[in-house]
Amino acid sequence: MFSRRRKRKKYTFADDRVAVETTISLIFGGLSILVSVGCIIYSAIVAGQVSDRVGVLMLIALVMAITGLGFGIASFRVVEGDNNVKRTSVILSILALVLLLALYLI
Repeated sequence: MFSRRRKRKKYTFADDRVAVETTISLIFGGLSILVSVGCIIYSAIVAGQVSDRVGVLMLIALVMAITGLGFGIASFRVVEGDNNVKRTSVILSILALVLLLALYLI
């Protein structure tokens, strides 16, 4: 009789208008800032008596910020995607690097 064909829903993390590299850059930049701020808060709570794990987390945040910056710059080569989002992903990664550099110099 009536055959209902159900369309399978395709779940994606980002819209088709956003390049994959931009999404990766936004995630890495955001996570880098979150890890850095989390380490700062934890260090303030325990009055600076932190273990080596916090240093390792800061190095991981540095690697994520550099990787995010690399993916953000690479996203400008892709035609799809909005340039404002691409610029935002690069700025977010640069902010993460500036935050880590400021913490290193202090």
